[in-house]
Amino acid sequence: MRVKTREAFSPYYNYGLVPLGKGEEVSGALALFLLETGSPVDPVDDDAKAWRPPGREEPELEVPAELDIDANAADVLAWVGDDPERAAEALAAEQAKDKPRSTLVKQLEKLAASDPDE
Repeated sequence: MRVKTREAFSPYYNYGLVPLGKGEEVSGALALFLLETGSPVDPVDDDAKAWRPPGREEPELEVPAELDIDANAADVLAWVGDDPERAAEALAAEQAKDKPRSTLVKQLEKLAASDPDE
């Protein structure tokens, strides 16, 4: 794990002050300590970028296998993702409803018309 300091500071670590200069790269346990304490550092490698404070892990979104057009708009868009075919399917289902949601229809139209290779 590696981080880079945004400013000069001296954290108290391992029973002593550790002077760090601006732009200094720190690795290992000290890097983790700096992340854990909210020190002014930026992650450098994938491990540091993936680190989250305990209790703040990002929940994984469960995307259903089948379209539920009666779900809220966010869930419909999560099911669609960036797939134009799914967007077209959801658009057709939404427009077939008695009262289609205009904002969702606009978003689905854009997604359905997009090129997945862009």
